[in-house]
Amino acid sequence: MPIKAIPKVSIARNGIGAFVNPCHRITVQYCNWGGSSTHLRELLTNGGLNNYAKSKPDIFFEIKQLRGHPKLIFHYNNNVTKEVEIKNIKQNEIIKTLTEYSQRSGNELFKFNHKVKSINDSVRGIWSPLQVPKGYRHKI
Repeated sequence: MPIKAIPKVSIARNGIGAFVNPCHRITVQYCNWGGSSTHLRELLTNGGLNNYAKSKPDIFFEIKQLRGHPKLIFHYNNNVTKEVEIKNIKQNEIIKTLTEYSQRSGNELFKFNHKVKSINDSVRGIWSPLQVPKGYRHKI
């Protein structure tokens, strides 16, 4: 009897196989006549954003011309979107913001100073002060 393979769709996980970039789409929104969009318009006209987009081929860039302050909208694989306003920010700061947010995972930032919590029991068991020999125990 021949062996049949079970059809299954592979799950994209980072570190196993290929790397999957968490940020898959960036929307650049600007105003054509607003003063707060001048640096972003200069970045678009001199080709700086085009060069950045060529260096990141796995991210889809979408440019929208809408009224209001300029903003960058980052779309992540875990269905999270982050909006960053970039009004009156210089061109090099816009590129820094693009780089910073495109490398994030989309999860909230947190300070990692918590104790380790585990659902598994310790290999050595739970420590008790009664495990110390009687001569070395603390006496009141």
